[in-house]
Amino acid sequence: MSNTIEYSLKIGENEIPYKIKESSKAKYIRLVIDNNGLSVVKPKRVGLGQIEKVLWEKSDWISKYYLKLIEKKQNMVERKWVTGETLLYLGQSYKLNITDIKKSIASVSFDGDAFYVLMDEKAADEERQIVVESVIKKWYRKAAGSVINGRLEHYCSITGLKYKVMRLKEQKTRWGSCSRDGNLNFNWKLVMAPLWVVDYVVLHEVCHLKHLNHSKDFWWLVEYHMPQYKKAQEWLKNNGASLTLNY
Repeated sequence: MSNTIEYSLKIGENEIPYKIKESSKAKYIRLVIDNNGLSVVKPKRVGLGQIEKVLWEKSDWISKYYLKLIEKKQNMVERKWVTGETLLYLGQSYKLNITDIKKSIASVSFDGDAFYVLMDEKAADEERQIVVESVIKKWYRKAAGSVINGRLEHYCSITGLKYKVMRLKEQKTRWGSCSRDGNLNFNWKLVMAPLWVVDYVVLHEVCHLKHLNHSKDFWWLVEYHMPQYKKAQEWLKNNGASLTLNY
């Protein structure tokens, strides 16, 4: 990604801000609505006129999901990393429990019913938040690696396709990507979604190992292995913004 430029779009009575991001990897204009608002990812040589045309064509979709995002944000309370808050894992909400101990090294565990963090009793409040957030993020990345590697093994087995390297990233606008070299990237936050949604994203990227595009052949391959894949797409559109540790 290179420079990001901010604009605004007026739909009815709503003034919707959006950012344009130029990507050397993008082949077409892509619209993304997440916790940061509306973003337009564009290839090089695509002008503002083409972008505005796409925005107006998708104005109903933009209005619908942007208003949903605003409503969600109004109901969200910024996380303070204290006992009683909830965390999403594989589509389910689990309580966070923090226990003070006489050790300086914090640790986290999950037993299928709740998350448990052991924390230095002498840590100040601000330090506690930073440390708890840090160990929870590390746990999620490790869990994401385990879950996604397992699903990759499954879908590579049934498709007969092979990848070179799988990496976990913290991306703002993508859940997964596939390079020409056969390397796969996945957003670790994906592990907060239900497993069937994780499966769709993994299968999507595995199918790119054969078709590095979104052609009819690509979508045929996705649908062959997951006939209901559009439900997962819709779930991500409706709930993708909630896959965060910030709230």
